[in-house]
Amino acid sequence: ILVEGPSDELIVQKAYKIKYGRLPIEDGIDVISVRGLSFKRFLDIAKELDLYVSVVTDNDGDYATKVNRKYQEYTTLPKINVYADSDNTATTLEPQLVKCNELRTLNGILEKNFSSKADLSEYMIDNKTECALKLFETEDYFELPQYVKDAIA
Repeated sequence: ILVEGPSDELIVQKAYKIKYGRLPIEDGIDVISVRGLSFKRFLDIAKELDLYVSVVTDNDGDYATKVNRKYQEYTTLPKINVYADSDNTATTLEPQLVKCNELRTLNGILEKNFSSKADLSEYMIDNKTECALKLFETEDYFELPQYVKDAIA
C-alpha cells in the first residue's frame, strides 16, 4: 500500500488493525510512505514485477486532475488500485478525518477543545504526524474515511 507521508501511513495501518486485528506487516503487506511525488516510479516498478498495489492519496482540491488524470495509465491495470476521496473541499487526510467524525470525538482523542471543525482541521494539518500518532495509539472509536477503508479491504 503506497501512501503520501508518515501520517497517512499511520492511519492506513490503524485502519488495517481495526479491520483485521493485526498490522499489515503481519500479513506480508507493506505500507510505504513515498513522499507524494514518487508514486509513479513505484507503480512502474510494481507493473514490471506484476505486484498488487493500492495507492492511498489526497485529491489536493482537484480530484479530476490530481487523481483521475494523474493515475489514468495505471487504473486499467488489474493489480493497481488508486483510492482517494472525490470531495475537493476535503483536500488531504486531515480534513477527511474531520469530515467523517464528530468534533467531540477528535477533540477527545487529540486532547484539544476546538469549537469548530475548521479550526480542528487547521490544527491537524499543521500537526499531521503528531495527530496521526495519537489516532494510531488510541483505543477510542473514531471513523475512518471511506477511501482508506476501501484501500485496506
